[in-house]
Amino acid sequence: MDYMITAILGLTQGLTEFLPISSSGHLVIIQHLFGITEGSLFLDILLHLGTAFAIIIVLRKDIQWLVTDSLSKVRTQREAALRYVGFIILGTIPAGFAGVFFDDFFESLFSNPKAAGTMLLVTAVLLFISSIRKNNTADLSWLKVVIIGCAQAMAIIPGISRSGSTIAIALLIGVSRAEAGRFSFLLALPAIFGAALLQFMKIDNINMSFTTMGLGFLTSLIIGIFALKLLLKFVNQGKLHYFGFYCVIAGLVSLIVL
Repeated sequence: MDYMITAILGLTQGLTEFLPISSSGHLVIIQHLFGITEGSLFLDILLHLGTAFAIIIVLRKDIQWLVTDSLSKVRTQREAALRYVGFIILGTIPAGFAGVFFDDFFESLFSNPKAAGTMLLVTAVLLFISSIRKNNTADLSWLKVVIIGCAQAMAIIPGISRSGSTIAIALLIGVSRAEAGRFSFLLALPAIFGAALLQFMKIDNINMSFTTMGLGFLTSLIIGIFALKLLLKFVNQGKLHYFGFYCVIAGLVSLIVL
């Protein structure tokens, strides 16, 4: 696979995995434009793993808190951390269920750029309505986590942004901006690693050089760190809906051109 195309895909994944404009939708559209088929599944896995490690780097203090306090001898600290771990596990279940039992359906959508374009418009709607609620102060609860988890499951469909849908829904149900952003990306980690494992099991052979694989991974990792920090800044400033305008344009262009 050409290095330039790999770099473009890595750049696209790094930006769109975190910016609420759907990484899967953009990858479907770009791969369709370049006619990429052979080896693309494994490259998709590497690109997503790159952004997963970007989350680990940016949110390393939160992850460290979860690990250390879950093992703390202080009861209140341990219970608070374990409760949050429980939130992540519960929020992951809807996407895990959808990924296992509806995998063939979702897989079929990855070859349909028009479907991705349509879902980008759905993402735009979610982003726009996320600005309706202005005073978000609520903490997470078990019910709120289930709702956010269902939004993440819906985002398996290419064109629906995972970060956009989970953060937008969290804001709509009153979760504070900082918590909505943090939980969305901590929730993404088991989903990304789980999806990567499922996809890896489907690969028969890998027709890619180590240079190509490394280029794709590192590009998505480095750009992903930048994009994640940028998005968290936009969320905290209440400007998430700004990205809705881009989704409208990208969705309409893909529907017209492809």
